[in-house]
Amino acid sequence: MKKQIITTFLGLALLAGSYSCSAFKKNSFSAEFSVGDRTWIGRDFWAVPMEDWQIKSGRLECTGERENMRVNLLTAVLDDSHDVFSTSVRLGLLQEGELKGYAGFGVGLWDEVDSDVKALCYFGQGISAGIATDKSIFIEQKAEPLPDNFDLSDVNLTLKALPENGEYTLNLVAIDRKGVTGEISLEGIDQLRGLVTLFNKFRAEEENKSNPLFWFDDWSLEGGKVITAPDNAFGPVLWSMYTLSRGTVKLTAQMPPMGDRDPAEVKLELKSGEGWTDAGTASIEPASRTASFRLDDWDSTQPSEYRLVYPDDRGKPVYYAGTIRRDPVDQPLKMGGLTCQFASAFPYTPVVDNLEFHDPDILYFSGDQIYESNGGYGIIRFPAERAILNYLGKWYMFGWAFGDLMRDRPTVCTPDDHDVFQGNLWGEGGESNSIEEWMKHYDSTGGFVEPAAMVNAVNKTLCSHLPDPWDPAPLKQGIIPFYTDMVYGRVSFAIITDRIFKSGPHNVAYWDGRLDHLKFELDDPRSIDKEGLKFLGERQLSFLEDWIRDWKGADMKTVLSQTIFTNAATHHGGDKMYLVADLDSGGWPQSGRDRAIRLIRKSFSFQIAGDQHIPSLIQYGVEDFRDSGWVFCTPAISVGYERRFVPDNMDVEISNRPEHGLPNTGNYVDGFGNRNYVYAIGNPEDTERSNKSRYTLAEEKASGYSIITFDQDQRTFKTDAWHFLTDASRDSPESHFAGWPHTISQEENFGAVNQSEISLPRIEVEGIEDPVLEVTDEESGELLYILRFKGTSYTPKVLSQGNYIVRVGDPETGSWQEREGIRNGEGDPLVFSF
Repeated sequence: MKKQIITTFLGLALLAGSYSCSAFKKNSFSAEFSVGDRTWIGRDFWAVPMEDWQIKSGRLECTGERENMRVNLLTAVLDDSHDVFSTSVRLGLLQEGELKGYAGFGVGLWDEVDSDVKALCYFGQGISAGIATDKSIFIEQKAEPLPDNFDLSDVNLTLKALPENGEYTLNLVAIDRKGVTGEISLEGIDQLRGLVTLFNKFRAEEENKSNPLFWFDDWSLEGGKVITAPDNAFGPVLWSMYTLSRGTVKLTAQMPPMGDRDPAEVKLELKSGEGWTDAGTASIEPASRTASFRLDDWDSTQPSEYRLVYPDDRGKPVYYAGTIRRDPVDQPLKMGGLTCQFASAFPYTPVVDNLEFHDPDILYFSGDQIYESNGGYGIIRFPAERAILNYLGKWYMFGWAFGDLMRDRPTVCTPDDHDVFQGNLWGEGGESNSIEEWMKHYDSTGGFVEPAAMVNAVNKTLCSHLPDPWDPAPLKQGIIPFYTDMVYGRVSFAIITDRIFKSGPHNVAYWDGRLDHLKFELDDPRSIDKEGLKFLGERQLSFLEDWIRDWKGADMKTVLSQTIFTNAATHHGGDKMYLVADLDSGGWPQSGRDRAIRLIRKSFSFQIAGDQHIPSLIQYGVEDFRDSGWVFCTPAISVGYERRFVPDNMDVEISNRPEHGLPNTGNYVDGFGNRNYVYAIGNPEDTERSNKSRYTLAEEKASGYSIITFDQDQRTFKTDAWHFLTDASRDSPESHFAGWPHTISQEENFGAVNQSEISLPRIEVEGIEDPVLEVTDEESGELLYILRFKGTSYTPKVLSQGNYIVRVGDPETGSWQEREGIRNGEGDPLVFSF
C-alpha cells in the first residue's frame, strides 16, 4: 500500500519564514497606509483578491464585490503560547450597499494541512469579530445590537484576547466618532495561532445586490502572543526568473502594482569580491509589472550572485538576491519538470520541499501556472487593465510558491490556455473571439477571448526572461510570440507553443454539444483532418526546421511544449466520462501532428510537456508504431480536472505490453488514428473523494512532479515521475509512479532508424571530437536526420536502400565536409579529416 505523508507542518519555523524559534521576537506592529495611492498594499500584507483593495487618500479601502475580501498581515503572527494580545483598527463605511455587510478582524487563521504563511492566506480558518451594517457587533455566531445612534462612518474597533485556565476570552469593543460604544465577549476559545486579517464580507442572500464597502486605517497588533516574522514579507520585488543561453543572461524581476509616487525602475547588482557592482536599471513595464534585464558576453563558467534593488515605503533599499548558476556543461543536466497548478493544493509545499532536495539545474513550467478559480475567486475578463490585475493576483501565487527555487536556477515558463483565462485555446494565429461566441460553443471556437493587451501581459510575465523569440514579428491583434530556443548544459531546447496557431474544432465539428468532445467513433478518423488546418503553424515549423540543424554548443535536443502530440486520455472528469477523442489534445489535426513529429524526430529529439493531468511516457508512431520520438507528460503539480487512460477496462485492442507488464500500457491507437506506444501511465486512484485533506486529494488525483536527467556523455534521457506526497529524501519504489524511472537513449527518438538493419559505411573522423552528422536522401534532397554523435566513429543507419549524402562537421568552427552517392552495405569506412 502506498505510503501517504500528510504534511501538517505545525512548527512555527515555517509559519514565520526561515526564522528559527530562537530568533522570534515578541513585538508589536502598526500601519498607517500613508504611502500614496496604489493597488499593492505593501510587503507586510497580502490582499485577497488583490484587485479588490487599494490604498487611497491615506487609508486602506475595499473596492470589490466578492463575498470574503481580506487583507492578511504577514510579518506579525500569533504564536501558540498561552498569552495576551490585542489588535485595533479604525474603519468606516465607504459605500452603503443593499446587502448586509461585515467588517473587522480574522484572528488565529490556521490550516491543519500546511501552516506555511502562504497557505494560511488562502486556506486559514480562524475566528471572525467585527461590526455589521445592521448595527450589530459580533464574534463568530454571537452577536449583540449596537446602540441605535451608533455611527458606522468612523469606528475604533479593538479586539483583546485574555488567557484563563487554558482557554481564551475574546472581548471586542467598537467606539464611534461621537464616543458611542458597543461591546461583546466570547469565552471558551481553546486555540489561537496563525494569521491576523482585516476583512470586508457580505452575505449574498440575493444576487445582483450591491455590497457594503469599508475603509480601514491605523491598524495595530501587540501582546505577548505576537511574534514578528520579517521573512514572511512579500515584495517589493516579488520574485525573479532568468535564463542563460549562449553567453546571454536574461532576467526578469516581477513587481506588484505600484503607485505613481513609487520609483519606476528596478536596479540590478552583481557580486564583485566583497562588494557589489551596478549591472544596470530596468523600467517597470506598466501592464505586466515586470522589469527585464539583459547581460551579454556572460562568463558562464562561474556562478555569480546577483541582487535586485528597490526601496521600501520608507525609501530604504530592499534586496532580492539569487545566484546565476554556471552552465553545467561538464555534468549531466537535471531538470525539474512541472505543469498545471490548481490552487486546491497551494502552496504545494511537499513538491517545493522535494525539489529543494533534488536541487535541479533548471526548471520547466509547461503551462497553466494559474487556473481561473485560483485564489478562491473568479476572473474579470474586461476591461484589459482589470483583467490584468485579476490575472496578476493569481499569477503572484505561482511566484510566491516557487520563487525561492527560481531565484537560483534558470527557469523556462510558458503560457497555456488557462493562463489567458480560457479552458481550451485554439489561437488561430492570434485571432479575436467574442465572449458570446466562446460561451455559445462551450469554449470550442478559435481565437483569444481576452483583450490582446491582457494576453501580452501574460506572455511578458511568463516569457520576457526567455531567449529572444526566433521571429519577433507580432501575430494578429499585435500578440507577441515567445517561441525560441535555448542551449544550457549542452542540451538544445526548442521552446514552442502548441496553442497559438492551432485551428479550432468549429472548422470540422458537426455534432451537438461540445465541439471539442468526440463521443462517437468515426468510420474514418481522418475525415476531420481537413486540408488547411493548422497545428504548430508555418512560422513555428520554419523555426523547427532551423533549430534541428543548429547544434552549436549542444550534444542533445529536446522540445518543450505545453501538451503532448497525441490523445492519451480515455475518460474525463470526476465522473469518468468516456471520450473517443478530445480535440483539445495534441492528437488533432492529425496531418499537422504527423508533420511536427516527423520534423522533430530528424534531430533525435526528446519531448517534455504537461497539460493532460496524467503522467505518461509514450513513444510516438506515424507510419508505424514506435517509429518516432518519445514524449514525457509530467505529472500535474496539483490536479483539478481528472483524466484517465484505461484501455484495459474497455473493448480496445492494446498489444505489445512492455516487459514490466503494467496495466494500460502497450501499443494503442487513439480515437484520431494516431499510433502510440504507452510505456507508463499514472492514473488517479479510484477512491472516495469526500472528507479528505486537500493534500491527500492532490495525491490521489495523480499530482506530483518530474525529474529529467540529460546525460550528455551517455546520450540518454532519464525520466522520473514522483508522487505529490512523497519524501524524496527517503526514496523508495512507492515514491515514484509505476513504470518510472525509465531511461531512453538518444537514438530511440528516431525509432524507425534505430530499429533499421540497413547501415551506411562506418564514419571515421579525424581532427574533430564529437562531430555533427547529417544524412540526406540524395534523390529527394530531404534531410533524413542530423545529430551529434559521441567520439570519432559512428555507423549511420538508414530506412531504405538508396544513395545518400553524408555531411560531417563542427558547427562551432563552421568546418564541414560532404560525400555524395553513399550507399548502404559493407565497404571501407568513410574517413573525414579536418
